[in-house]
Amino acid sequence: MRSIVRISVVAALVAGVVGCGASSSAAPASEQPRVAVIGMGGTIAGVGDSRVAVEKYRPGGRSVSDMVGELQPEVGRIAQVDPEDFGGTGKASGDYTLADYYGLSTLIDQRLQTHSAVVVTSGTASMSELAYFLDLTVRSSKPVIVTGAMRPWTALGSDGPPNLYNAIRLAAGNRTACFGTVVTLNDQIFPARDVVKSDTLRLNTFTTREYGDLGTIDEAGIRLQRSPARARSCADPTKWATPFDLSTIEQSKLPRVEIVQGYVDAGGEAIDAAVAAGVRGIVFAGTPAPRQAEAGKVAADKGITLVAANSYGAGAVYADLPGVISAGDLTPQKARILLQLASAVSPDRNQISDWFRDLGNQQY
Repeated sequence: MRSIVRISVVAALVAGVVGCGASSSAAPASEQPRVAVIGMGGTIAGVGDSRVAVEKYRPGGRSVSDMVGELQPEVGRIAQVDPEDFGGTGKASGDYTLADYYGLSTLIDQRLQTHSAVVVTSGTASMSELAYFLDLTVRSSKPVIVTGAMRPWTALGSDGPPNLYNAIRLAAGNRTACFGTVVTLNDQIFPARDVVKSDTLRLNTFTTREYGDLGTIDEAGIRLQRSPARARSCADPTKWATPFDLSTIEQSKLPRVEIVQGYVDAGGEAIDAAVAAGVRGIVFAGTPAPRQAEAGKVAADKGITLVAANSYGAGAVYADLPGVISAGDLTPQKARILLQLASAVSPDRNQISDWFRDLGNQQY
């Protein structure tokens, strides 16, 4: 029965290819873009016990090679696709660490030396963090596309096959060169900096909190309506690239940074414990309560870098506590990633503050 479902999915994709003007026969291999597809497990590679198991399944149960194979011959008409798995089998996105992200980013730059673009398939729980880490660290300006699914590959109505096909299609088109890392699911395209997951079950879970999609993918083609601010520096690679070159940062030197949630009458114990554990930075998620602020002052006196981020859904945060860096409208999770990378490169608080302003909150 599962083979019948897969055939129907591929048939639908065929219709999509014809609708967007693709030739019914593959272009010569020498004329096609070469796309590396790196699989990290997650729901998109999930396997359920039945075709109606959309919430209970085993993540990472299928190899990315098998998934790409099931999109043939259609996907072969738009690109030479080289699939490979990363990080082992059976993993969800929450099973990965920053050390894994470090290794993945390094691998992507290696693949982009010989490929036109890279697609990464991942679980969705921490996809926005993964995408932002890659956005800040990948050195090549070639397209990097992150995709996933809200339903496992084996489920009826799985969004996995069309999401993977569209990600490869977007990568092959080279339309997001110099955009940094982008995320695409549900026919939508998002910048890594702005994208957030907004629903635990619905297919349209990914969104941006204020600024809207970069564009869409539909039967008629790929439509891009805006670009990330960093794309304006495309002509000058020295300005386009971030200072966070992993070839100069030892993986073991990535410092520990923790997030502390602000709420009414919150105590400072979490901050004290983080300092005792050896953190280099702390991100306040929301307005710190008075006792948190007091504990934060003690932490700052010990050389801990403090950042204030927005946990309320939209809008920027401008810190009014002495010595606290504003994360603008970055989510606390993304502020944490930027603070880790910044602290690995420089201990200077003023420099880190400048990076939050100029890199974390780039503007036209």
